[in-house]
Order: sequence, then C-alpha cells, then structure tokens
Amino acid sequence: MSLTVLLCCLWMASVTPQQELIDLGKQCQQAVTEIRSLPILKPIVWQITSKEKVRAYLLKVLAQQYAPGEMEAEQDAMRVLGLIPRSMNYQQFMVDLYMEQVGGYYDPKLKIFYLADWIPAHLQKTIIFHELTHALQDQHFGIDKFIERIKGNSDRQLARAALVEGGATLVMMAAPPSAQKSAADPSPTFAKAPRALRDTMLFPYVQGLGFVSHGRAQGGWSRIDRVYTDLPTSTEQILHPKKYFDQRDQPTPVSLPGIEKLVSGWQKVHQDVLGEFMTRQLLQGLGDGQQVHQAAAGWDGDCTVVFRRGDALAWIQLSVWDSVPDAIEYANALAKTVPLRLAGFDLQASSPDSPRRWKNQQGQAIMLERQASRVLLIENLPVAKIEPIRKAVWSSVR
Repeated sequence: MSLTVLLCCLWMASVTPQQELIDLGKQCQQAVTEIRSLPILKPIVWQITSKEKVRAYLLKVLAQQYAPGEMEAEQDAMRVLGLIPRSMNYQQFMVDLYMEQVGGYYDPKLKIFYLADWIPAHLQKTIIFHELTHALQDQHFGIDKFIERIKGNSDRQLARAALVEGGATLVMMAAPPSAQKSAADPSPTFAKAPRALRDTMLFPYVQGLGFVSHGRAQGGWSRIDRVYTDLPTSTEQILHPKKYFDQRDQPTPVSLPGIEKLVSGWQKVHQDVLGEFMTRQLLQGLGDGQQVHQAAAGWDGDCTVVFRRGDALAWIQLSVWDSVPDAIEYANALAKTVPLRLAGFDLQASSPDSPRRWKNQQGQAIMLERQASRVLLIENLPVAKIEPIRKAVWSSVR
C-alpha cells in the first residue's frame, strides 16, 4: 500500500535561476558516478519544474498506477485495518503529503531529471546526488520496469522501492551538507499524518539504507548491482538483510480461493499481501515497539482481503508463520488489537484450543483462530457467515 515515485524530499521555499541549477547538476555528475561506481551511459536530460507541475506529475502517476476505483479500494483497506481514520480522504492526503516533501525528482519513464525552481541552488546538492543516483540506476538496470505498483502485493513493491531508495540515500549521504530541514519551516502534513503513513513513506529510505549498506559491506557496489537481477521479494528481507544476502527466506504464497462466493452480499474491494512491515503497522496500537516487532517477526506469507457492503467494511486474513510459536505470538497480539479497530464487540467465552470469537449487538462477529503455523482472522461479518467461511478456508489449506 504505497505510492512509488522517485521523489527526493526537502522543505524550503525560494526562487532559483534556472541555468545555475542545471550547471550545479552537471557539476555533481562526476562525484556521483565515482561514489556509486557506475558510469553515465548517456547524457542526463535536465529540466526545471515548479510545484504546480509536480502536483500534476503526482496525479498522473496515480492515474497510471491505479485503475478507476482502486485508490478508493486501497483507502477502504487502510481504514478497516485501522491504519487511517475513517474520515480521511486518502488520495488527497497522500498527494498533499508528497507535495510537502518533494524537492526534485527523476522520471524513469521520460528519462528526465526535474530540478525544483523554488529551492536555492546551494541547498540542492543533496537532492541532486540522490536523484542522479536514480538516473544511474535507470541507465544500468532499467528501474522503470520494477518500480511500478504490483497489484495484490504491495509488500513486494515496497521491498523493491527500498532497494532503489536505499541505494540513492547511501550515495546522498556522501554529498556536501545541504538541504537540511529548517526548524522555521515545519512539515505540518507529515506531522499530522497517521503513523502508518509516516512509517511507510520513510521505509524505502531508512530500512532501504540498512539493506543496501548490509549488502555493500559484503561485496561492495557490485554486490548491490547483482540485486537488480534478483530482486528482494518481501519487506521481511529488507528488515532482516541476512534473510536476503545470507540465507534466503522467500515468502510462502497464500491464497483464499473462492472467498467471494463465501461472502455473498458483500463486494470484494481489495486484496493484498501485507508482509512483515505492514503487519507491524497493523499491530502498532499495542504501543511497545519491541513487542510489535517481535510479534511481526516470523511472518512467512499472508493473503488479506477486504469487503464492503454499503458503509460497512470487513476483512479476512490468512497468514502463515515460520513456526508454531511465531503463529501463537501473532495471534495473541492480533487479538489485543481487535478493540482498537472496532467498538462494541464482546469477547465470547472460549478455551485456548478453540477459536476466539467476538460479537456485537448488531449481529456482526469476529473470529480469530490458529491451526499449526497458520492464523485466520475473519472480522466484522454477519455471525451466520463466519462458520462456513472458517470451515472452507481451513479445508482449502489441508
């Protein structure tokens, strides 16, 4: 669940002479190629852009990556998982959030480096180092081929973005100090963003930096170059680089075949793989970061499906874990988040070996069950539908 665009963040405002910016960009080229150990294969195309044009670009990217209605469906998913408020306009907020942060970008489709005309040239070296790295990545590895939205698997998409942004961030750190955030110029949209959106926006840069740094320490930039032909497949591999570079831990595919027929009367609006990183976001209401990270560790795969009927939202998730203890830990943590997402559901009496069930006075129910290393959650569907879904899902995985 992320918008993949190659934007570099900055928070200043001014007007910059265009030729001065372009000259500065050209001056930085040699340093970036030496740091990244990649030559420029073709001349960089430079253009100057404005905030208005950046907003138009963001809206164009959204239109390219999301079919009509898909952004609204992703909004439903973020809402039902408790990651954004029910009242938030997700698309508008995300565009405003990126607009507040952007300081220039490289477009891998048009092969153009756009420099911001509202930022002083002397503050743009950091941006230029970052975006020039994207241009080099694209010339050598064709990054336009794998930064697109992966429908149904935002976890894999986020992992790929982390490779690209982590590499550019590592090069950027070698740039002369500049483009630092001014205390007098805050980022109000970012400050008020739900934690899940802030963390997701930062993930490719922060966790991606750790991933690329780990790989580079093993074999230099040539080791990172090889990753572009053998891409990471999950945020688990980004969060735990050894699970990619040392002992590969590939995610287990999980599916819920025929689930739409079992949830008749409801519209299936979204299906995704949350992955370890977004599972952390799902559990973030528990508060203790270490507890959340521990409960999400051991993730091995999931299928998460969201349904809508009128204004009501429901979801079903089947997840698989590395071990039975990992599955037990996740199920226990997930149970604690139920009252954080939905009010008015009372936990019914149950034994440790039976499914945990909640009901409300409107006839809606929640069911959480672990069998071996798999965990099934069915949330906010009518009581009568729960048991048939439960039986069908478990019979499909045996």
